[in-house]
Amino acid sequence: MLEAVQSRFPASHYVMVDDKPQLLGARKRVLADSLTTVFVRQGHYALKASNTAIDPAPDLSIQRIGELLDFGLTDFLPGAAPTCAANLQQE
Repeated sequence: MLEAVQSRFPASHYVMVDDKPQLLGARKRVLADSLTTVFVRQGHYALKASNTAIDPAPDLSIQRIGELLDFGLTDFLPGAAPTCAANLQQE
């Protein structure tokens, strides 16, 4: 599906938001610096993986999906220092 997404929505950079850390890590290994991964620590999969090491670590980690409303587009670009949510964690 990754190739289909890239074909349909060509971009120089992508953002992936998920509560499945292994999925985030797998996509990051493929897309490297052209992907910003955001781990949502909410939901069944996030709770199940709470004691699991995430490799590679997500670029950003938030507690609830609603926190994404506090982000601006540039917060997801490589090397950006997000200026939003106080409880934002950079991994």
